[in-house]
Amino acid sequence: MGRASLCLLALAGCAGAEAMTLPSQTSVVSGGVATKNELGLNPGESMAYEVRLGGMLAGEAELAVGELGEVDGHRAVVVKSRAATAGAAALIKKISDEATTVIDADSGRPLQLDTLVVMGDKETTARAKFTGSIAEVTYARNDEPTPHTYKINFGKVTVHDTHSAMAQLRGWKATPGTVKTVFVVGGRRLWRVDVRYIGAEMMGSALGNRRAIRYEGASYRARPNFSLESDKPARTFKVWLSDDADRVPLKMTASTELGDVSMDLTEYTRP
Repeated sequence: MGRASLCLLALAGCAGAEAMTLPSQTSVVSGGVATKNELGLNPGESMAYEVRLGGMLAGEAELAVGELGEVDGHRAVVVKSRAATAGAAALIKKISDEATTVIDADSGRPLQLDTLVVMGDKETTARAKFTGSIAEVTYARNDEPTPHTYKINFGKVTVHDTHSAMAQLRGWKATPGTVKTVFVVGGRRLWRVDVRYIGAEMMGSALGNRRAIRYEGASYRARPNFSLESDKPARTFKVWLSDDADRVPLKMTASTELGDVSMDLTEYTRP
């Protein structure tokens, strides 16, 4: 999974805005009890972050939401993100990860995902088109002569990319201890992401002291049949969002195979 995907998975449980509320969805919570979830996105909003690895600047990330429109007969919104190495990390190796998702505004499901990952002189492009429970994926590398195409049938389970998973969780209203689960496709892997609502607290940020809501989460590598490869989480993370109507993502920390990563909000705008 690329750096942008990692950032978005960590943000998946954090951001919230209510300018555009989409139809209610059913969420999976602890104890097998289903609750309602509202999907919220702010058309025209954007956010920027600094990413630090072991306390040192390692990258920058941005995310933006387009205006509500129509795509192939669907009411839809486009979400774009980009993450890239910065500081000393960029001197060692230039890495960038860009993703664009078209999200169905009525169901909250992804309709199409396009990605571009650049690692030094290697480039990988991919496109996934979602039709019902089937995703058709095509990816190509600049060091291979032909692209690869395959189909995945997810059956009755709703599967998201990182952008639509974030959208599903942005409007989630929870009580302390509640757990929400989503399945996310990241790169060529399937992940199960569990997010637990912890509660409210005060925290400092680059934009000043804020009252925040804290979530803690874990991501697990999953097989195509949705069973887990291991009961041990591949990554754990914490997320803080502003405790107000906007629920702006303020900060996240994550434990990864590369070390401890932190991502701090440096800019947020909305119409």
